[in-house]
Amino acid sequence: MSEPDANGGAQRLVDALAEPAHREEALRELGALGPAAREAVRAGLGDGRWEIRRGCVLWLLRHPRAEDLSALLPLLRDPRSKVRHAAALAIAIAHGAGRESEVVPPLVERALHDESPRVRRQAVALLAWQLPSSDLEGFFAGLLESERDPSLLRFARMGVHRCRERAARSDPEGSRC
Repeated sequence: MSEPDANGGAQRLVDALAEPAHREEALRELGALGPAAREAVRAGLGDGRWEIRRGCVLWLLRHPRAEDLSALLPLLRDPRSKVRHAAALAIAIAHGAGRESEVVPPLVERALHDESPRVRRQAVALLAWQLPSSDLEGFFAGLLESERDPSLLRFARMGVHRCRERAARSDPEGSRC
């Protein structure tokens, strides 16, 4: 397939993500196109149909690149929780080393203020497992005091533990986060 055909084919597949009967097949075929689909997928992140936005985020989950971070971050505030949830996962995978300062604040915001418990849990889990930082122990401790959701509390406890573990590795004298 030539490059113009690949891009046109990718665009047709992105459009097919809106149709439940064709969604899985379109996602599979976009995956088979690999990097040739990236331009159409990135354009699909701004589509008015949430199914397309979510499908494009799912593609990016399978083909992560740090340069996609700027296109994914706005989707943490998408009106649809399924898009926000997928975006949080993709951001945690695609953020790249040294870009934590761009990723942590919006994930903390989602953890504290998202209307979807699923999105909140995902944000806390990602912060605890993939992005523990010495600056986050107070955030996790605050969740332990204010939250009632058992899953969110479990992730917050893990965050405190991983934060302390990380601090112990970086400062064997025992300084805390």
